[in-house]
Amino acid sequence: MESMIGIFSVSLLFILLISLIYFLMKKNIFSTQSNQKTKESGVLNAENGEHISEFNKKNEDLDKEIKFLKEKNRRLRLKIDQMKMVIKNLEEQKSQLEKSEQRLKDLRIQKEETLSMVAHDLKNPASAIKNFVELLESYDLSAQEQHDVLSGLIETSSRLVKLADEFANVISEEYVPFQLKKENKNINKVIETIVNINKVKANGKNIELKLYQPKLDLEIRIDEEKIKEVVDNFVGNAIKFCPEKSKVDITTKVFESEVMVEVTDNGFGLTEDEVSHAFEKGSKLSTKPTGNESSSGLGLWIAKKIVEEHDGKVLVRSKKGFGSTFSFTLPI
Repeated sequence: MESMIGIFSVSLLFILLISLIYFLMKKNIFSTQSNQKTKESGVLNAENGEHISEFNKKNEDLDKEIKFLKEKNRRLRLKIDQMKMVIKNLEEQKSQLEKSEQRLKDLRIQKEETLSMVAHDLKNPASAIKNFVELLESYDLSAQEQHDVLSGLIETSSRLVKLADEFANVISEEYVPFQLKKENKNINKVIETIVNINKVKANGKNIELKLYQPKLDLEIRIDEEKIKEVVDNFVGNAIKFCPEKSKVDITTKVFESEVMVEVTDNGFGLTEDEVSHAFEKGSKLSTKPTGNESSSGLGLWIAKKIVEEHDGKVLVRSKKGFGSTFSFTLPI
């Protein structure tokens, strides 16, 4: 009995010893695992710290790059604005150059046209002076006729001098564009002066000039010399293209807001096509001058320009074989 109790006691002690050993072993293993987990956690924290530090560094670098790019963008925008201003200035200069070029072209055209006008208008007074001189040489004139011829010579010579001055202005380097010199003038006297000058030429072709004017003295604002050129062109053309023993009537009509001057002849007349192109530059008629006079095709074009500068109009009525009526209006 006692031996069994001893065996049981030894067995119990063995079991307790085994249990203690197991417990201690288990305790040591868990501790090792805990230490391992702690070590692993530390490693992870260290790695995370390195990643965060690297991320922060990259973020700082990115901020610096963004600031650099913003500054670069600002400078670029500044340069773009400067370039826009340069382009705008260049466009303005280009526009000014184009306008200057156009003004030069217009001035050259105007100068050429004015030169043509003056050169053309020099012919009429020069021809009138020639006719006056021939009249003085060919006829036994009365005192009154001599006075009329000398008056005509003085008037025509004065016009010739003014045209020569204008011609000199046109060909000079300091050319001043054509401008009207308007003054209040008696239109009846202006017309009468030109008709009297052309009577010598008309008499040479046995053409009768008749002047019809209202009795009132009508003063209107005109450039006297230029309107004389218009009347001289109309009357001179009628004489130039009419056959001998024709008739030319010069009539002044007064309306409410304008005055009309008509030059009517009973010559050969114009075709419909000639009527539609009568006042164009260089336009020439199928009918030739009846006294071998020259014709440049500029007279009516010049007359139109002068009248329109006075805010007036030029008109023509004609039928082939039945004569023509050339007229112009001027505002009162």
